[in-house]
Amino acid sequence: MAWACAGGGVLKVFMLDTHVHTCLSPCGDLDMHPSGLVAAARAARLDAVGVCDHNSARNVAATMRAGARAGLTVVPGMEIASEEEVHVLAFLPDVEAAERLQQRVYDVLPGKNDAAAFGEQVVADEHGEVVALDDRLLIGATQWSVDEVVRAIHEVDGLAIAAHVDRERFGLLGQLGFVPPGLALDAIEVSRRTTMPEARARFGALGFPIVTASDAHEPKDIGAAVTLMLLERIDHDEVRRALEGRNGRAVLGGGRPMDDLALHVLDIAQNALDAGATRVEIELVEDLDRDLLTIEVRDNGRGMPSDVVAKASDPFYTTRTTRKVGMGLSLLGEAARAAGGGLTIESAPGEGTRVRVRFQHAHVDRAPVGDLEGTLMALMAGRPDVDVRFRHLLDDREFSVSSREIALELHGRSVQSPEGLTLLRQTIRRGEASLAARPMTAKRE
Repeated sequence: MAWACAGGGVLKVFMLDTHVHTCLSPCGDLDMHPSGLVAAARAARLDAVGVCDHNSARNVAATMRAGARAGLTVVPGMEIASEEEVHVLAFLPDVEAAERLQQRVYDVLPGKNDAAAFGEQVVADEHGEVVALDDRLLIGATQWSVDEVVRAIHEVDGLAIAAHVDRERFGLLGQLGFVPPGLALDAIEVSRRTTMPEARARFGALGFPIVTASDAHEPKDIGAAVTLMLLERIDHDEVRRALEGRNGRAVLGGGRPMDDLALHVLDIAQNALDAGATRVEIELVEDLDRDLLTIEVRDNGRGMPSDVVAKASDPFYTTRTTRKVGMGLSLLGEAARAAGGGLTIESAPGEGTRVRVRFQHAHVDRAPVGDLEGTLMALMAGRPDVDVRFRHLLDDREFSVSSREIALELHGRSVQSPEGLTLLRQTIRRGEASLAARPMTAKRE
C-alpha cells in the first residue's frame, strides 16, 4: 500500500504479514524456500513479511537477500517455544541479533529431529537451493520459561509478541490460562481465524497492542491475514514505535484480505486514490427488516469509460500496478452473488465512480464486515490530504465521521500526531459502539 501523504508527509500505511514460516520449520512446505516465499509475498502485494521459523533463524539471511533483490522487506524473526509450550515471536533488529538469539535457543533446545515423523528441516540459499538439513528438534520446546523467552528476546533488542493467543494449543492463554504478572510482552498476535473486532473485544483488556498474521506454512497462505501499520519506513525501530504508539506511528488494524469486506472497501478506496480522487465517500447500510447489507463507495476521481467499466469486474483485467488489498471486484461480485446479492459499477470520464455491493444480511455465506476501524484509520490517517467521509446506518441508528470533522477538532494538529490518531480511533470506536448498543435480530459481526 505505502500511500505517501501529499505535500511531503513522511508517514505511510504499510501492509505486513508478520508471521511466515520457511521450509526450515518441520511443518513448512518445501516450496517455502527463500525465493519461493518472497515470490508468493510479492504476488500477494505485501510490503513486508516476518520470517519466524520454529526455534531457528537459519533461513533468515537468505530470505532477506531474496527479498532485497525483489523489493520486499523481510523482517528477521523466530518463533520460540517455551517449556510451557507457549509460542512467542521474536522480531529482531538484524541478522546478527537473530544469529545470537538462535545460538542461545539451540543451547536450551533438547532432542534430535525425526524427519519421518515431523518432516525435513531444510536450510536453503536465496535461490532455493538446499544448503543443509538441520537435525535439531525444532518442533520441540526449549527449556526456558515464557518469562525467560521474553527476557532473551529483549536482551538482543528484539520485540516479543505472544503468538496466536486466540488458539488453545501453543497460545499463551490456552497453555497457561492467564498472562503471568510482569510478563513484558511488546504485543499479542491473533490468528487468521479471529477478526480484529473480535480480537479487540476478547483481548483488548489485556492492554497490549494487537497484530494479526497468516502463520503461513505454504505459499498460498502468505498474506491470508495482515496488519496495517502507519510508519515512515519498515524497519525494526519503526515497528517498535508503532507498537508503542510513539511519534505518530501506529498499529491501525488489519484482517483477512480474501474474507473481510472492510479490507475490500480499502481496496476500492485505493482504486479511487489511484484515479486522483480528492473525496471518497463510504456508506454501509444494514437494513435488518429487509435483511440487506449494502456497501457503497463513491469518489470524484477521473472515472472510467463504459468499455473499462464493463471489464472492471473481470478477474483477468486490471489497469493497476499497485497492490490489491482485498478480493478484487470480480471475487467481491462472486461473494455478493453467493450471499443473495450483487455488485454494480457506475462511472464516466470526469464524473468519478460509484461501486455498490449488496448482500443478504443473514445469509450463511455472507463475508464478515471485518475491521472497519482499521480501514478508516488507514484512509484518514494514511491520506489526510483526502476528504474521506464515512456513514454507517443500522436500521434507525446512524454513525458518521469525516476527515474534515476530525481536522477541525484537532485545531491545526495533524491527524498523524499521537493526539490525532487517538481522537480518530476513539471517534470511530464510540460511533460503532453506539450502533451495537441495542440488540440486533439478524446476523452480526
